[in-house]
Amino acid sequence: MGKIESIVVYCGGADGDNPIYREEAYKLGRIIAESGIKLIYGAGGRGVMGAVAEGAMDRGGYLIGATIQEFYDVERPDLVESKIQQFEVWDKMSDRKVSMTKQASAICVLPGGYGTFDELFEMLTLKQKHIIRLPIIVVNIDGFFNTARKLISELRQKKFIQPADYHLPIFVPGAADVIPAILRQTGGGHA
Repeated sequence: MGKIESIVVYCGGADGDNPIYREEAYKLGRIIAESGIKLIYGAGGRGVMGAVAEGAMDRGGYLIGATIQEFYDVERPDLVESKIQQFEVWDKMSDRKVSMTKQASAICVLPGGYGTFDELFEMLTLKQKHIIRLPIIVVNIDGFFNTARKLISELRQKKFIQPADYHLPIFVPGAADVIPAILRQTGGGHA
């Protein structure tokens, strides 16, 4: 892989209990845009998801927003579709994830809830089964993913995850570490 064309960012539509989640998400959006990389995300305008979009938009980034019809019908006022260069509405969540993944050079995961963890573990499974080969970077802001990391370690200890698959998720502490981590996983290249 050479140039990083686009990064899927999976994250929550809520703020969480610590302002640093939004701050790091905003910073990541800015870094992505300043690097000339497309941001692919869930199209929301609130919470951590909204912050990553705001950061990218504030730096003139190219955004691809992907949501499902059910969310679009209910959350339309919260979406930032008027500021997104490419907006996709899918019937099923699975179709949405397939589209996002096909367009991606890498996957990045920020704090979020059930949906974010569903996306993280589905991407890890696809990578484990060699269906995708994308780097999966997990931004462990203020230790948010420590428990998930412990779970993955325990799954390895109990032999549900092979030792070779233990390092599929790459944990980094902050937004500034994402692109360097992707470049290390892809053998160099450039942003």
